[in-house]
Amino acid sequence: MNGLRAGVAQADITPPYGLPHGLWRLRTGRAIGRSEPMLAQALVLDDGRRTVALVTMDLAFASRDLTDAVRTRAHALTGIPGEAILLNASHNHGAPSLLRSVGGHPASGFERYAVALADLIAGTVYSAHYHRRPVRLGAGTTRAPGLSINRVRHEQPVDDTVFVLRIDREDGRPLAVVAGFACHPITLAGHTLLWHAEFPGPFRTAVEEASPGAMCFFVQGCAGDVGPWNYWFGNPDALPQTYAHRDRLGKALAERVLAVLPGIETSGASTVATGTTRLALRRRRLPWPDEQVLALEARLADLAEPAYPEIWADDLHTMNSAQRFPLMYQKGAVAMYGDMVRHPDVPIEVELQTIAVGDFALVGNPFELFNQCGQRIRDGSPFRTTGVLGYCNDYLGYLPGTEEFDLIRDVPLEAVLDQDRYRWAYGITNTNVERGEVDRLIEAGVEVLRSAHAELARSP
Repeated sequence: MNGLRAGVAQADITPPYGLPHGLWRLRTGRAIGRSEPMLAQALVLDDGRRTVALVTMDLAFASRDLTDAVRTRAHALTGIPGEAILLNASHNHGAPSLLRSVGGHPASGFERYAVALADLIAGTVYSAHYHRRPVRLGAGTTRAPGLSINRVRHEQPVDDTVFVLRIDREDGRPLAVVAGFACHPITLAGHTLLWHAEFPGPFRTAVEEASPGAMCFFVQGCAGDVGPWNYWFGNPDALPQTYAHRDRLGKALAERVLAVLPGIETSGASTVATGTTRLALRRRRLPWPDEQVLALEARLADLAEPAYPEIWADDLHTMNSAQRFPLMYQKGAVAMYGDMVRHPDVPIEVELQTIAVGDFALVGNPFELFNQCGQRIRDGSPFRTTGVLGYCNDYLGYLPGTEEFDLIRDVPLEAVLDQDRYRWAYGITNTNVERGEVDRLIEAGVEVLRSAHAELARSP
């Protein structure tokens, strides 16, 4: 069949009530309801020769196990190759941390939900595949200034680009709007006991209300060092974390997307490509003696933690929580360092994936990649419009730029753990990856885009 076809579908993946929120160990309350459903959404694109799927999820992470399970199930249902299915988590901080839902972590109890989750998500791919229809597609970009900030180095600029993919039915009615933006979904924290979709929830609602018949997708970019509003680490005057500020962010982002939509030209003649490459990155070698790290890990493990609030007070904020409760963060950091010491030669296995249609491409990586690193990948792309995504197909932690490592190069171990002095460096202090390896990732991201572009150029 000639011509481009697309299908969309979504499913409610809200966890059961009564389970603990988790994600932060400081967030100890159990869910009593939801403010809106958490969604898994699928977009399937088919040019008659190749079929690809984009899956977005209101989850904190897309683990490797979840990715493999969804790909296997979706392939069995649709025939779409697993490497042509890209999973992107919004990094929703209103969701549980399924990566840490077993082994005695306070978020345990999610095992049955996690098993059902893979089928729910794969089912959206099946439904989208089943409902394919002829479409016209186009892409463009805009900017969303003032909605985000560099939360690590607040004086540094952020890439506030928003990419927009418009997909229309043959009669011109909208079928889907896909928009990508880089921003940590942390407008709320332990101030609510409700499951919720963070700012992508009100963002989708605003776009869909203005575009009847369209399904709106939010795709998360490279947000490792990017927060909303004025949420930079150590800011005593950060806006309160409230539903009001969450909704204001989502609606403001929707306004930027809706403004650019009418000017996007669409075509039904686009072809589809996909590509995957894998890297083994070196694990970080710490500057401190191994015995010092292990001794401190043992000493901190013996210290009792204070009681944490079920619901956070208004003045407790993710920008000051580490200063209020430092032991929790110190234990987490040193446990990571201990793992590095015990497994120095175990590489970090990375998948980079691209899916492309016409002159638009997405390229995903599994890190909380720092914002300017994502911009470097986009700057090297041969496509007219490129979305560079984090939180895809796995979760491998933070990955700052090479120059960021040097900001803490000579800092003693005990000082790095001082949350009053070095909380600002979160994302640098707690990366697993060796200095310089991010440049290999950037080069590989550009190369997989170029390969997909060359494949499209060869298409008849």
